Amino acid sequence: MNAPAVTEAKRSASHVKPNLLISGMFVTRDLARTRRMCEGLLGLECVEPEKGVLLIRERGHRPGETLAGRPYWVLEAHEVATVEVPQEMLNHWGVFVTSQAAVDAAYEKVNAQQKEFGLGRVQKPRFRHGSYAFYFVDGDSNWWEIEYRTPELVYTALRQKGDQVDPHAP
Repeated sequence: MNAPAVTEAKRSASHVKPNLLISGMFVTRDLARTRRMCEGLLGLECVEPEKGVLLIRERGHRPGETLAGRPYWVLEAHEVATVEVPQEMLNHWGVFVTSQAAVDAAYEKVNAQQKEFGLGRVQKPRFRHGSYAFYFVDGDSNWWEIEYRTPELVYTALRQKGDQVDPHAP
Protein backbone atom coordinates (compact mmCIF):
# COMPACT_ATOMS: atom_id res chain seq x y z
CA MET A 1 0.00 0.00 0.00
CA ASN A 2 1.33 3.42 -0.95
CA ALA A 3 1.33 6.18 1.60
CA PRO A 4 -0.28 9.48 0.65
CA ALA A 5 1.97 11.88 -1.20
CA VAL A 6 3.58 14.58 0.88
CA THR A 7 3.66 17.59 -1.40
CA GLU A 8 5.29 20.16 0.83
CA ALA A 9 9.05 20.00 1.07
CA LYS A 10 10.22 19.39 4.60
CA ARG A 11 11.78 22.51 6.03
CA SER A 12 14.22 22.45 8.85
CA ALA A 13 16.68 24.82 10.41
CA SER A 14 19.72 23.77 8.39
CA HIS A 15 23.23 25.00 8.95
CA VAL A 16 23.79 25.60 5.23
CA LYS A 17 21.41 27.86 3.30
CA PRO A 18 21.88 26.80 -0.34
CA ASN A 19 20.31 28.62 -3.25
CA LEU A 20 21.56 26.37 -6.06
CA LEU A 21 22.88 22.83 -6.43
CA ILE A 22 25.66 23.34 -8.93
CA SER A 23 28.38 20.73 -9.30
CA GLY A 24 29.74 17.22 -9.13
CA MET A 25 33.27 15.90 -9.45
CA PHE A 26 34.98 12.84 -10.91
CA VAL A 27 38.53 11.79 -11.64
CA THR A 28 40.33 10.79 -14.81
CA ARG A 29 43.81 9.61 -15.67
CA ASP A 30 43.70 11.44 -19.01
CA LEU A 31 42.07 14.86 -19.10
CA ALA A 32 42.53 15.21 -22.88
CA ARG A 33 40.73 11.89 -23.51
CA THR A 34 37.91 12.95 -21.17
CA ARG A 35 37.57 16.26 -22.98
CA ARG A 36 37.44 14.53 -26.38
CA MET A 37 34.72 12.21 -25.08
CA CYS A 38 32.66 15.00 -23.45
CA GLU A 39 32.85 17.30 -26.48
CA GLY A 40 33.01 14.86 -29.37
CA LEU A 41 30.77 12.09 -28.10
CA LEU A 42 28.42 13.70 -25.56
CA GLY A 43 28.16 17.17 -27.12
CA LEU A 44 29.06 18.95 -23.90
CA GLU A 45 31.06 22.16 -23.53
CA CYS A 46 34.43 22.07 -21.75
CA VAL A 47 36.98 24.54 -20.45
CA GLU A 48 40.29 23.86 -18.69
CA PRO A 49 40.64 26.76 -16.22
CA GLU A 50 43.84 25.36 -14.70
CA LYS A 51 46.19 22.50 -15.31
CA GLY A 52 44.60 19.18 -14.39
CA VAL A 53 41.03 20.49 -14.05
CA LEU A 54 38.25 20.36 -16.64
CA LEU A 55 34.87 22.06 -16.20
CA ILE A 56 32.02 20.49 -18.19
CA ARG A 57 28.47 21.73 -18.85
CA GLU A 58 25.69 21.40 -21.40
CA ARG A 59 25.95 23.62 -24.49
CA GLY A 60 23.80 26.71 -24.98
CA HIS A 61 24.70 28.99 -22.04
CA ARG A 62 26.86 31.53 -23.88
CA PRO A 63 25.42 35.02 -24.52
CA GLY A 64 22.84 34.91 -27.32
CA GLU A 65 22.26 31.14 -26.99
CA THR A 66 18.99 29.55 -25.88
CA LEU A 67 20.07 28.80 -22.29
CA ALA A 68 22.02 32.04 -21.68
CA GLY A 69 21.50 33.36 -18.17
CA ARG A 70 19.87 30.18 -16.88
CA PRO A 71 21.52 28.18 -14.08
CA TYR A 72 23.45 25.06 -15.03
CA TRP A 73 25.12 22.06 -13.49
CA VAL A 74 28.92 21.81 -13.76
CA LEU A 75 30.91 18.59 -13.75
CA GLU A 76 34.48 19.02 -12.59
CA ALA A 77 37.01 16.46 -13.77
CA HIS A 78 40.36 16.24 -11.99
CA GLU A 79 43.33 14.48 -13.53
CA VAL A 80 44.96 11.94 -11.22
CA ALA A 81 47.77 9.41 -11.59
CA THR A 82 45.54 6.49 -10.61
CA VAL A 83 41.83 5.99 -9.99
CA GLU A 84 41.81 4.96 -6.35
CA VAL A 85 38.11 4.05 -6.17
CA PRO A 86 36.65 2.58 -9.38
CA GLN A 87 33.01 3.60 -9.83
CA GLU A 88 29.99 1.34 -10.16
CA MET A 89 27.08 1.80 -12.57
CA LEU A 90 24.78 3.18 -9.88
CA ASN A 91 27.25 6.05 -9.44
CA HIS A 92 26.80 7.56 -12.90
CA TRP A 93 26.44 10.89 -14.70
CA GLY A 94 23.29 11.35 -16.79
CA VAL A 95 22.71 13.17 -20.05
CA PHE A 96 19.13 13.78 -21.21
CA VAL A 97 18.19 13.61 -24.88
CA THR A 98 14.94 14.63 -26.59
CA SER A 99 13.40 11.28 -27.58
CA GLN A 100 13.60 7.51 -27.48
CA ALA A 101 14.91 7.63 -31.06
CA ALA A 102 17.69 9.98 -29.87
CA VAL A 103 18.71 7.37 -27.26
CA ASP A 104 18.87 4.71 -29.99
CA ALA A 105 20.91 6.99 -32.27
CA ALA A 106 23.29 7.85 -29.41
CA TYR A 107 23.71 4.17 -28.62
CA GLU A 108 24.71 3.44 -32.23
CA LYS A 109 27.27 6.27 -32.22
CA VAL A 110 28.72 5.40 -28.80
CA ASN A 111 28.93 1.73 -29.69
CA ALA A 112 30.60 2.50 -33.05
CA GLN A 113 33.15 4.84 -31.43
CA GLN A 114 33.87 2.73 -28.36
CA LYS A 115 37.55 2.15 -29.22
CA GLU A 116 38.15 5.71 -30.43
CA PHE A 117 37.11 7.13 -27.05
CA GLY A 118 38.62 4.33 -24.94
CA LEU A 119 35.27 3.21 -23.54
CA GLY A 120 34.60 0.02 -21.67
CA ARG A 121 31.23 -1.72 -21.57
CA VAL A 122 28.32 -0.21 -23.51
CA GLN A 123 24.92 -1.58 -22.48
CA LYS A 124 21.98 -1.83 -24.87
CA PRO A 125 19.13 0.67 -24.45
CA ARG A 126 16.13 -0.46 -22.44
CA PHE A 127 13.32 0.81 -20.25
CA ARG A 128 14.15 1.04 -16.54
CA HIS A 129 13.20 3.22 -13.58
CA GLY A 130 10.70 5.15 -15.68
CA SER A 131 13.00 6.07 -18.54
CA TYR A 132 14.48 4.70 -21.75
CA ALA A 133 18.26 4.74 -21.53
CA PHE A 134 21.60 3.02 -21.86
CA TYR A 135 24.77 3.14 -19.80
CA PHE A 136 28.44 3.02 -20.74
CA VAL A 137 31.69 3.22 -18.82
CA ASP A 138 34.62 5.43 -19.80
CA GLY A 139 38.30 4.50 -19.55
CA ASP A 140 38.45 5.60 -15.90
CA SER A 141 35.48 3.57 -14.60
CA ASN A 142 33.12 6.57 -14.68
CA TRP A 143 29.65 5.46 -15.77
CA TRP A 144 27.46 7.60 -18.04
CA GLU A 145 23.76 7.32 -18.86
CA ILE A 146 22.08 8.61 -22.03
CA GLU A 147 18.43 8.95 -21.08
CA TYR A 148 15.03 10.00 -22.36
CA ARG A 149 12.18 10.64 -19.94
CA THR A 150 8.66 11.49 -20.97
CA PRO A 151 7.51 14.94 -19.79
CA GLU A 152 5.60 13.47 -16.83
CA LEU A 153 8.77 11.71 -15.65
CA VAL A 154 11.32 14.52 -15.83
CA TYR A 155 12.71 15.44 -12.44
CA THR A 156 10.63 18.62 -12.17
CA ALA A 157 7.42 16.60 -12.47
CA LEU A 158 8.69 13.90 -10.11
CA ARG A 159 9.64 16.54 -7.55
CA GLN A 160 6.15 18.07 -7.74
CA LYS A 161 4.65 14.69 -6.77
CA GLY A 162 6.34 15.02 -3.39
CA ASP A 163 7.33 12.20 -1.06
CA GLN A 164 5.67 8.91 -1.92
CA VAL A 165 6.69 7.11 1.25
CA ASP A 166 5.19 7.28 4.69
CA PRO A 167 7.49 9.60 6.67
CA HIS A 168 6.21 7.97 9.86
CA ALA A 169 7.03 4.40 8.83
CA PRO A 170 9.78 2.67 10.87
